[in-house]
Formats: sequence, structure tokens, C-alpha cells
Amino acid sequence: MATNRKSFLEMYDAYCSRSNERQMCISNLDEVAAEHNFDSIKSCLAIGAGEGFYEIGFLEKCTANIIRFIAVDQDRGSTERLKSLLRKRTPGVEATVIESDFHSWKGPNDPVDLILTFHMLYSCYHKPGERQALLKKAHDHWLVPGGFLVAFSCGCFGTKSCGATYEIFERLGSPLTTWDEIEADILSVGFIKRRVHEIPMTRDFSNPDEALLCFYQAHVDQPVTLDDVRSAMEELYPGDEPYQGVNTLIVYQKAP
Repeated sequence: MATNRKSFLEMYDAYCSRSNERQMCISNLDEVAAEHNFDSIKSCLAIGAGEGFYEIGFLEKCTANIIRFIAVDQDRGSTERLKSLLRKRTPGVEATVIESDFHSWKGPNDPVDLILTFHMLYSCYHKPGERQALLKKAHDHWLVPGGFLVAFSCGCFGTKSCGATYEIFERLGSPLTTWDEIEADILSVGFIKRRVHEIPMTRDFSNPDEALLCFYQAHVDQPVTLDDVRSAMEELYPGDEPYQGVNTLIVYQKAP
């Protein structure tokens, strides 16, 4: 990925501010909670949790009996913000935040009931073979029998495209991984698919600031300038109206 002068959180905040993705995800978690019985879940591991917005929202909406939470992420600013949010919003939960590369991390001391993988299964975060190896460790060693894996990624399930709002990554030379490739790895290690939840969202690309341009630049494997990113946005997303997109949350389970 390209380097830049902005911190990851500064770039990520700019990216999130351009979309209603967060609000739509959290509002749709009521439906997720209604369709799945997560009452047995008392422990949770979040891999690549970042600042934990989605993960904490999931805990609050879906896991009424959670008592132990472990999060792993290697960005210092993100883990510090996550610790602060956990203290404020889940004071009754025993929380551990680990600053580490999740590929080299040894895993929890004891298997957990739930593993969250929100926006971290794209190939840009894994060398060839690493995603499947990580999922196999999660299935075989980190999750209890009957435990759940929840995956959240861009695009509609069952398509080979991530949709218009993510087309810019492809234009810049680093297309995001689609659901068919991600799910192939998930199912190959033994997980069972339980339910697909597609969540609509919008994203605004008009008048991008430097932090937003840097976010896209940082997620491209080949060298690109901020002007390259701006030009791609102007070509793909003319006008001032937000563009429609979809994210998908899927609940998987380890066999009892």
C-alpha cells in the first residue's frame, strides 16, 4: 500500500463521513438479532477491529449476555480509541485490546463463542493463502463447537462485483475482494452458512478532501498520486448526488 502523511484514523474518519454505511449497519442489526439466537454467546473475538464501531454496535444489539471481549488490531490510534469506547459503552464487559498483526497473533487462551470479521477479509489485508489460514485457525482452534462467525464486507452476496460505490478501487488497480472469493475460503475450512443480510448504503464522492484521497491511495498496491485518485473519482462519480451501494453481513456457524 502507498504511504502518506495522514494517520489511518484521520483517513478513515474522512472515509466514514462520506457515507451512511455505519448508521445503516447498526439499524439493521435489530433484524439480525431477531433472526438469530445469540443468547448463549458470552465471549467474543474481533479480528482487525480497528476503532470497533461495528463490533461494539454488534455487542450492544445482538449479544445481551456477553461478558468477555477480545479485539486485535495493529494500528495504535485505532486501538486507543477502541479502549476508550469500550470503557464508555461496555463497562460491564471484561475487555482486552491487543495491538498486533492478527496473522502473527497466537490466538485467545480459551476458545470464544463468537468471532467478528468486519471489513477485514479483503485480499489487501492478506498475502496469498493467509486469509484461508486465518479462517482455519479461527474455526479449528479459536471458536467453540456451535460458535458463530460473522463476516461483513462490501457488495451484494453471490455477485462478482462489489458494486458502483467500490468501483474506484478497481479503477486504481486494486479491486476489492468479492463475496464469492471470500466465502469460498470461509466454507472451505468447515463453516456452515446460516443467514445473509444485505444492507443498502450511500456514499458521497463530491469535492473530496486530502484525507479522503489519502484513504483510497493507501489501499492501492501500485503507486498512485492524489491527483490520480481525484481524477478517478471525477470520472466515475460525476455530480453531487450520493451513489447507491450495498454491504452484506453473513452469519456462519461451526458445527456443534
